[in-house]
Amino acid sequence: MAQNPGTNTGKNGGIFQEIGPRGGKKDNFATVRDNEKLPPTTKPGHQWEQIERTPDSSRK
Repeated sequence: MAQNPGTNTGKNGGIFQEIGPRGGKKDNFATVRDNEKLPPTTKPGHQWEQIERTPDSSRK
């Protein structure tokens, strides 16, 4: 599911890839931590698609 720039990731931080308005994958990646906003894309109308989720810590 694609997300707009500036959207909060919530508990689903990880590696995101930029996709174009018609779904084409771009060579732009971003690593975003949990509860942080997604960065701006290279062009208006592009979105971020999560390709790998950060695993939750098992430490207490």
